[in-house]
Amino acid sequence: KAVVSTQSTGEDLCSVKDRVMIEALRPIVTSWLQHVDNCGLCRGKGFICELCERKEVIYPFQLTTVFQCQMCWTCFHKTCFTGTCPKCARIRSRRTMSQEDPAPQEHLTND
Repeated sequence: KAVVSTQSTGEDLCSVKDRVMIEALRPIVTSWLQHVDNCGLCRGKGFICELCERKEVIYPFQLTTVFQCQMCWTCFHKTCFTGTCPKCARIRSRRTMSQEDPAPQEHLTND
């Protein structure tokens, strides 16, 4: 098992620069990605891009291909995202509608 430390040494920084650390971590990351792809619980925590609706499950850690909204945390393909999060737009719309048109109050009478 790999040991993860929050303290970096000069040697660690040199191993990153020399790509030694990248090669050491590659099998760990590959194993982790295979697990996520094959684990029902992990796949259930992924997202389907609602802009293109491809059946591909996407994850926030896919930094080169996925955009994650910082307000609602929904994920989209970077190539699909146009700058406006549709989930946040729906939430804003619902809030606006509920503020403009409050639900009618029921009046109870004892007749």
